[in-house]
Amino acid sequence: MKPFLTTKRKLIDLAVLFILNIVFYLLWMSVEFNVLFSLGFVWNWVASQDMSLVLENKRYRFSTLKMVFNLQLLILKPLGQMPHWVQWVARLLPAGILWSMIIYFNDSQMPWWATFIGSLAFELSQIDMSFWKNQKENLS
Repeated sequence: MKPFLTTKRKLIDLAVLFILNIVFYLLWMSVEFNVLFSLGFVWNWVASQDMSLVLENKRYRFSTLKMVFNLQLLILKPLGQMPHWVQWVARLLPAGILWSMIIYFNDSQMPWWATFIGSLAFELSQIDMSFWKNQKENLS
């Protein structure tokens, strides 16, 4: 059985999250923002992973990983025939909607929009990574 964290790309994504958390904490000095930003970033990070191990193993039947993957799939499946940019925008929504509802139901004063920014940061980092990958292939 292979471990969940195996590739260099996955670790680079988490290093980007760590650096962004430090930068945002120094800018806003807000732990609440950093927590919600991280939840949005990690949500999209999990949804972008290969989930074959999680889906095949009964040990993960009620796991948070499977919940994130299934909710993301539930939102994106009806948009399968839409243009790529519509799907990209839709990938930003599930984490933000879920955590915004939780914040609203708890009548909390947390920045509900931070999860949307976290999801956006992850998706932008993926665009940046694919750009550098294409540049490297063109140089070879």
